Amino acid sequence: IVEINTVDNIAITSKEDWLKATFNLTGDYCAEENLSINTEIKGRGNSSWNQPKKSYSLKLESKEKVLGMKKHKRWVLIANYSDKTLLRNYIASQMGNNIFNETWNPSFKSVHLILNGTYNGVYLLGEQIKIDKNRVNIQAIDEIEDDVNGDSIVDLNDGGFICEVNERMDELFNFRTTKGAAISLKEPDEVDTEVQEKVKEIVQKAEDVLYGENWLDEANGYRNYFDVDSFIDWYIVNELTKNCDAIFYSSVYFYYNPEDKLLHMGPNWDFDISCGNINYNGCDNPEGYYIKNAKWISRLFQDATFVAQLKERWNEKKNELNLFITEKIQTEANNLSEAAELNFLVWNILGSYVWPNPDGFEKRTTYQSEVDLLIDFLTKRFYFLDAEFSK
Repeated sequence: IVEINTVDNIAITSKEDWLKATFNLTGDYCAEENLSINTEIKGRGNSSWNQPKKSYSLKLESKEKVLGMKKHKRWVLIANYSDKTLLRNYIASQMGNNIFNETWNPSFKSVHLILNGTYNGVYLLGEQIKIDKNRVNIQAIDEIEDDVNGDSIVDLNDGGFICEVNERMDELFNFRTTKGAAISLKEPDEVDTEVQEKVKEIVQKAEDVLYGENWLDEANGYRNYFDVDSFIDWYIVNELTKNCDAIFYSSVYFYYNPEDKLLHMGPNWDFDISCGNINYNGCDNPEGYYIKNAKWISRLFQDATFVAQLKERWNEKKNELNLFITEKIQTEANNLSEAAELNFLVWNILGSYVWPNPDGFEKRTTYQSEVDLLIDFLTKRFYFLDAEFSK
């Protein structure tokens, strides 16, 4: 149970302005991790911010370990209002952390949220994407270091950053590549013009090589700029879930690691309208390629070696994936079912349309019927991709 009380019970109405609050975490499964601490809180989300059940960002006053997740100040509370299973973001996290783990992926735990004394339903409490030794473990491009004379310097050649492919282009620094990918600098966000230009230069150079004449050249080709293994794992998770926005629209994260000087795909983020929980772009149909058509990804599929690596990775992981879909998702749903009942007493939306739920919502009047839709979609999608990848 997470209890959050803002000072004077002020309502959280902004995604920009932090409010001071207290954060209390208690429960039978917390044991020694019961936590009482001051925090700041603000709203978060894009289309989801317009829904009645809001998501929030948290900034604890000190780095803390939360429900077994590693220490940090920054956390998120994800509402999952459109996702009536309350599971899609969670299972994507599980796939990223337990099956495909080339890149750090955020962890989540389900909690009850009581906000200013009012029960607000079931949320996912999880790790926000940040540069940190316990998250995306790279040195940030704007980190100050001292040279041998003790003078502070910033070595732009030895720093990393996190970007998001984001058509909203609503961060402090945004740019569009020559191939049309809309890029937002996420971490670090407040940097000077010199750092911004270096970020743009690194990303654009990688794209130029990817689409250049010599892109398959061993010495100078795209593999000297892209971490292919992370792209394959990201692709499988997002294609399997047919994650609508991941077709290079938004919530597509990648980072530059200064140690290997490669762009790494991930972490995974934002899956509440994946796995068939959507009524547009054909993403409710478990068949048909989707993410394969995205910028950069479609180019990678023109490399026979990339395709061979993708097939190899799929065959390596498909039995584990199949078991996850056919057994573990239902187990997680069973664990959550009693909590879900409480959630839907507050949010009486089972059997009703919530944007962008797919057809048949009026017949899905129980929590289990929504879980069945999720499992059925992923089962059919799994067999479609398995057949395609074997061609």
